[in-house]
Amino acid sequence: MSAASGIPVSAQLKEEFGGAHQSGSKRFIKVQIKNDELSCVATVDTAGSWEEDFVKVEQYLDPKEPCVILFRHDDKNANGFRWLMLCYVPDVSKVKEKMTYASSRAHLKQALGGGYFMHEIFGTVKADFTIAGYEAWVKMKMSSAPLTEAEEAMQAEVAQSSNEASSMAGGSSSMVHGVSFAADDSAKEAVSALCSQAPDVNYIRLSIDMTKELITLYEKACIGLGDIAAHVPLDVPAFHFYRWDHTYEGAELHSIFYVYSCPDGSGKTKSAPVKMRMLYSSSKQGAESLIEACNTKVAVKLEVNEGTELTEEFLTNTLHPPPVAKKQTFSKPSAPGKGPRRLTKTTTTTNT
Repeated sequence: MSAASGIPVSAQLKEEFGGAHQSGSKRFIKVQIKNDELSCVATVDTAGSWEEDFVKVEQYLDPKEPCVILFRHDDKNANGFRWLMLCYVPDVSKVKEKMTYASSRAHLKQALGGGYFMHEIFGTVKADFTIAGYEAWVKMKMSSAPLTEAEEAMQAEVAQSSNEASSMAGGSSSMVHGVSFAADDSAKEAVSALCSQAPDVNYIRLSIDMTKELITLYEKACIGLGDIAAHVPLDVPAFHFYRWDHTYEGAELHSIFYVYSCPDGSGKTKSAPVKMRMLYSSSKQGAESLIEACNTKVAVKLEVNEGTELTEEFLTNTLHPPPVAKKQTFSKPSAPGKGPRRLTKTTTTTNT
């Protein structure tokens, strides 16, 4: 999942970024994937200080379309102006879009010059890219002392109140860090059975017991690859692990899929409460660590709003991407008198 997407940076974007970096006349550049390239789709001129211009970023974020905002800060270093890479991927985006944008960020930064960027910030709602959101991110980033569990819980409550007050309860933010819960024995035993290739268990769903503050087992089963979608709830988040036992290119594989589902109210889903979404989001790594504790690695990690996209074809192609068809090329015929000699006559001799 972390591999580069291979999507190239367009010459137009490189030129636009280079000009903006040299002149300082542009405040930010909006980047999206168009025609299989990372392209510049909009630019905004510098009008005031970076704080005054930062408030315009929200206007260029679509509720349903991911993008990257390259924002020029007023600070400078030896390379000139310093930049922020604001990566906006709404929760309602399709799984394929989320994967593509996530795997394209590193390539985009490298192509434009990694030394120019002071921060790379990821968010899922517009509120993440306000001045308040940016300052909260910087404060969290620069915090020298780790928080205690009680302090983290308090921070989560404050962030929840802030989200609710700003009427942004429709999405989740990766900038808010809550607590990560431990797992109970039922969850550990189910994960152990999954990783040990038990024949009667190839799928488990884990949930969080909000009262006991534990990751616990919700269900375990033996299902087909295309049946995972039917086990994704439409009203509460969940952690799903599926072991796909199959043969690929002559090798017998036992590949683990890890799916984090979090309904946000779009489609047929009902938005889960803000606090619940925050607690599940902050426990994603904790759930995955149960697999790692069994000396097993997750082959594919996915985040979805609902299960409709988890078809057998999609999951298969995600684990084993089909080969990209190469364009057929034709050799240019040699000019007369050039190239190897051509056979123009065949003579057959018969012995008598």
